[in-house]
Amino acid sequence: MFDDIIQSAKEGKVEKPKDDEFFHVRIAAIGVGGAGCNTINRMMSEGIKSARTIAVNTDGKHLNMISADKKILIGKTITRGLGAGGDIEIARKCAEADRALLKREIGENELVFLCAGMGGGTGGGAAPIVAEVAKESGAIVVAMVTYPFSLERVRLKKAQQSIRALVDVCDTVVVIDNNRLSAYAPNLPIDKAFALADSITTRAVRGIADTISFPSLINVDYADVKAVMENGGISMISLGEASGHDRVEQVVKNTLEHPLLDVSYEDAKGCLLHLEGGPDLTLGDAIKVGEMITQSFNEDAAIKMGARINPELKGTIRATAIITGVKSPYMFQKGESDRLVGSSELAGNDEDIFNL
Repeated sequence: MFDDIIQSAKEGKVEKPKDDEFFHVRIAAIGVGGAGCNTINRMMSEGIKSARTIAVNTDGKHLNMISADKKILIGKTITRGLGAGGDIEIARKCAEADRALLKREIGENELVFLCAGMGGGTGGGAAPIVAEVAKESGAIVVAMVTYPFSLERVRLKKAQQSIRALVDVCDTVVVIDNNRLSAYAPNLPIDKAFALADSITTRAVRGIADTISFPSLINVDYADVKAVMENGGISMISLGEASGHDRVEQVVKNTLEHPLLDVSYEDAKGCLLHLEGGPDLTLGDAIKVGEMITQSFNEDAAIKMGARINPELKGTIRATAIITGVKSPYMFQKGESDRLVGSSELAGNDEDIFNL
């Protein structure tokens, strides 16, 4: 069902950004560390035009393999471009040493998507510093990070430490749990399993950035994104897709049943919902999907929805929901005490949403 987000995007006509002589929203997607840079490489291969891509790493060899609008090698005097060796503290020192370089190269942006894998060295140690730099320049910073498999006990502790640091500096931290991906798609070859996490992040970033930058059926502007993401805390992403006569009900069911983090979305503080459908997608259907997905949220929740027409999706509706301020049994919000846990129990959902 999601072959299109595993493979490179099909060639198609690229729309021109909205012509606004007064204000152009500057959007950047920044990958930090090996996993984050791989996500940026995925975005470039799928032809993202609505965001500037930046790759940041301590590993010069890996950085040379990545395609990005800008590449930044940090900590040359510390690691000599050989990587942080999985050490969070070394990666943090590398980012601190080159803070001025990061500030100059990243520049000023209104919206920054920060992509990284938690549990390693550079992603875990340098990402919070990169987030600080972006935040100091006035951007809304949305981190989109992956959480290790439960069997990776040492990486789990590192991941929780790094996520805690990100929560303190970012507006929103969207966590994609690798355990959830393995539960939904247990038979995927390992290379495609890791590509799936990259593609999910790419789909979310590109969907939001395109809706801000390009004309859409239902537009989302920068102020809408800011209203939902500012002080959003720990957040999760959920995907859904459905076709046929009951596609509205089915896309809602799929989206709510396939969160990529073990959370309760009841009483969530906000939701940024991106819908994509064929020329037959109606305004009424789009609004109905949004109402049904968010009906259990807090009555004061900030909910924003964007919808775009994709001619290739005739008879199909695709939903990407970023839900902020969620409650998780093993994550934490700002101000909560430090809690480290080993793993979470997963429901072995055998739906075909990730049956690739």
